Amino acid sequence: MLLLPPRPPHPRPSSPEAMDPPSPKAPPFPKTEGPSSTPSSVAGPRPPLLGRHLLIDANGVPYTYTVPLEEEPRSPPPREAPPVEPPPRKGYSCPECARVFASPLRLQSHRVSHSDLKPFTCGACGKAFKRSSHLSRHRATHRARSGPPHTCPLCPRRFQDASELAQHVRLH
Repeated sequence: MLLLPPRPPHPRPSSPEAMDPPSPKAPPFPKTEGPSSTPSSVAGPRPPLLGRHLLIDANGVPYTYTVPLEEEPRSPPPREAPPVEPPPRKGYSCPECARVFASPLRLQSHRVSHSDLKPFTCGACGKAFKRSSHLSRHRATHRARSGPPHTCPLCPRRFQDASELAQHVRLH
């Protein structure tokens, strides 16, 4: 029987530079994942990523060695966007109240509300109005001798204007 001398213990390398290159036949080990989303890992800095390498020494004895892996480059923290000022309002502004209108006709119609002029007068009672639409609505009160023309289908109330009736029906 042939006796071989005992093998000397294999010195473990202390740095990646002192290691022998890994064997090309060594099976790849999975990279360890990044930190978990547990509260303890959120509070502090990330631990370094580690990888395990299977190495074989000169005598053919396999051993593993853990080395830090290169971390993925971190993206810079997001920058805060500069405050955005609202764009200047385009249009026609009222000199009385500074409201802005898209067209000069709308501004002209609005300016009537600031004047004391009431050019539309009722022929039946002499009441005056700033707008012709207001006079037309008023005239309906004189035409309806038998009462308001719009009757609620749910109760006996009657209304001069269809919009008033619609508002009343919504209350039912």
